[in-house]
Amino acid sequence: MRTKILAGVVAIGCAAWLPAAMAQTDPGAWVSAPEGTVTVFQRKSSGSYGTFEGEVKWTLGLRDWNGRTLLAAASERHGITLHDPLTHGVKVLLNSAGHPLTSFNPEIRHEWPLVVGKRWTSVHEMTDYRAAMVRSLTMSFEVEAYEDVTVPAGTFKAFRVMQASSFGEVERNWVVPSRGLSTVKRISDRPSLHPLGAGHLEAVLLVRSEPPR
Repeated sequence: MRTKILAGVVAIGCAAWLPAAMAQTDPGAWVSAPEGTVTVFQRKSSGSYGTFEGEVKWTLGLRDWNGRTLLAAASERHGITLHDPLTHGVKVLLNSAGHPLTSFNPEIRHEWPLVVGKRWTSVHEMTDYRAAMVRSLTMSFEVEAYEDVTVPAGTFKAFRVMQASSFGEVERNWVVPSRGLSTVKRISDRPSLHPLGAGHLEAVLLVRSEPPR
């Protein structure tokens, strides 16, 4: 009997020390949302992110870029982001009229699957079409936690991913890969020395709808 009790105590003690990643209910692999999915965010931004407070709607579709068909998240006010259809990495940023602003080679992406504690660094060739110049950009990522995050759209089990650029921008995104949600909540900051200047942005998910399957 005493042996069973001790075994139970040891098991409980071991469970308490299991890493947070062991409690994942999301395998951390990306599953793309279907074309026609609409996400609406409450956004508040200032400085180089643009002064704005209100709702922003993004609609997922397809768009050709240099002979490739990419996923396009389009907003009437905040432009279009083109994603690689397999990795969901950010390939190109367009303005609302569809003209290119910035492209990244290779795309800026998460390394799936996500696991708490995972870190990686990537180097990109960033083309700035407005300034007609190419710069080198280094991105550093860390999966900081797997936790509950509550937003107007509900409570989600999400990975909190921090990303920092060599320009000093730091961003935290709460991501739900298994549902194709790259952002449930987002907090971004740029320092005054950033090429675009200082800025702050916060966004939370209000609603998400998928087309009938």
